Amino acid sequence: MVSIALSACATAPTSKPEHKREPAVDVSDRVQSLEKQLRERDKRIEELESQLEALKLIDQEHENKRKPIRPPTTLESIQ
Repeated sequence: MVSIALSACATAPTSKPEHKREPAVDVSDRVQSLEKQLRERDKRIEELESQLEALKLIDQEHENKRKPIRPPTTLESIQ
């Protein structure tokens, strides 16, 4: 019995399993997909930056309206 177990160990493959390489088509598809995601992300960033600038302008206008407008001060002449 022991000899059968030992002989089974000797016939087991000793090499490491090789990593399968992806076909070039799969890699190309992944690259194209990632490039598309980057373009969409960049477009979204531009949209958000534009919205942020618009909000900054609105906030600035709101701040300008909140500030009380002082009437011009008049100097009385001393006689």
